[in-house]
Amino acid sequence: MKKCLILLTNYYPFHKGEEYLESEIKYLAANFHQIYVISTMVSNDMRQTRTVPDNVIVLPVGIKHSKLGKLKMVVRQYKRIYKDKEKRTMIKQDTKGRLLRKLYCYYFESRSLDVYDQLKNKLKNIDFDQYSSITIYSYWLYVTARVALELRNDFFKDRNLYTFSRAHRYDLYEDVAPLKYLPERDYLLSGLDAVYPCSQDGVDSLSQTYPKYKDKIEVERLGTISSGVVSHTKNDKLYIISCSVVRKVKRLDLLIEALTQLEKEQIPFLWTHIGDGPEFEKIKKLAQKKLDNKNFQFTGFLKNHAVLNWYRENPATVFINLSSSEGVPVAIMEAISMGLPVIATDVGGTREIVDSNLNGYLLKKDCTIQDIVDCFYKFYCMNENDFNEICNRALKTWSEKSNAEVLYSNFVNKLIEKSSS
Repeated sequence: MKKCLILLTNYYPFHKGEEYLESEIKYLAANFHQIYVISTMVSNDMRQTRTVPDNVIVLPVGIKHSKLGKLKMVVRQYKRIYKDKEKRTMIKQDTKGRLLRKLYCYYFESRSLDVYDQLKNKLKNIDFDQYSSITIYSYWLYVTARVALELRNDFFKDRNLYTFSRAHRYDLYEDVAPLKYLPERDYLLSGLDAVYPCSQDGVDSLSQTYPKYKDKIEVERLGTISSGVVSHTKNDKLYIISCSVVRKVKRLDLLIEALTQLEKEQIPFLWTHIGDGPEFEKIKKLAQKKLDNKNFQFTGFLKNHAVLNWYRENPATVFINLSSSEGVPVAIMEAISMGLPVIATDVGGTREIVDSNLNGYLLKKDCTIQDIVDCFYKFYCMNENDFNEICNRALKTWSEKSNAEVLYSNFVNKLIEKSSS
C-alpha cells in the first residue's frame, strides 16, 4: 500500500528555521511511500539549505516578501474573496467587524489563496490515484493550515483525507499576537481533523479558548536527537550560553543588564550567544557598550550540527532563555540533551522541561535583573557534586520528555493509524 504525505512548511528545507523537521523528516520518510514538501514562503533568491530523504519531493511555492509584492497579492485575491458570500460572512464573524482585524483577515485569506493557486498548478500533473491514502500535514496553525484545508476541500474534494496541523507559539497564543487576534481560528479548528500543539500549555490555551474543539486538540511534543555530546565546564568562571534568533521577544537586552551586574559584583563569566536575527546588530552594540569585551562573544548563525560541535569543543556551565513568549524552545532541549542545566522564564511550555531546583531554575516572566543574577550566583557557588547532579537530572529530563527518537516514532505510528482508518 502506497501512502502519501503532503507536508506544508514555511521555509523548510530552504533558508533557516523549522529545525525540528530536520529530525522528524527521517521518521516520516521511513513510513510514507512518497512525501511532497510544500515550502510556502520561499522567495526566488532562496536556496535549499538542507538535504531530504530520497522519497521526498520539494515543491517551493513562494510569496514576494516586499511590501509592494504583498500589496499586489492582496489586490489579486480581494475581488475573489469579496464576491464569495460565505468567505465574506466568515471574515465578518471572525473579526467581529473590527476594521484592523478585518484587514488582517483579508490579508491572511489572500496570502493563503495565492499560495494555494500556485500549489494547485504544481500538483495537477501528479498522479495521486496511485496512493492508497493521502495525509495532509500542516506544520503551523496559520497559513499552511489554511492552505491544507483548501487542498482538502477543493483539490482533493473527492477523497477522504486525514488533515491535521501542529501548533507552536506565534500560531497559537493569541494574547501575544498582533491585535491580540489570529485569523480564522474557528474555521481552521472546525475543518481540521486534529491539532497538535507542542506543549500541554498550548493544548490548555487552545482548549480553553475554543472548548467545542477540545476533543481534537492534544499534545505532540517536538524533540531533539541525542548527539552523544556531554557538555563540560571549567571552574575558573561561569560559562553562560544562549541560543536563539535575535528578536525582541528573546529579551537579550535584559540578559545584558544582568551580566552588567555580574561584572559589578566581580563574578567572572564568559557569555556566548549563538544565532543572529533582526535585532542582532542592536544587541551586539548594546553588549559592547555595557560589558567588557573579554566577557562576551557572538558566533552568529550556526546550523544545528555546528551548534552541537560548538558544545563539544567549548566549556558551558548554564544555558539561559529569558523569552517573554515561547512554545517549547528547541535550544533548551538541545542544552538538556547534553546535560546542561537551564535558567529560563516560565512562558509557554518551558515549565514542562525546566523544573526549578531539579534541572535548573524557572523564573517569572516579569523577573527582575536581581532574580537573574541570583540564579547565576547559585551556579557560581555550587559545589562539584551538586553541579554534576543537576546536570544528570537535565539529561534525564531530556530522555523522558524530549527524545526525538521516541516522540517521532510514536507520532508517525499515530499518523499511519489515522490515515488508514
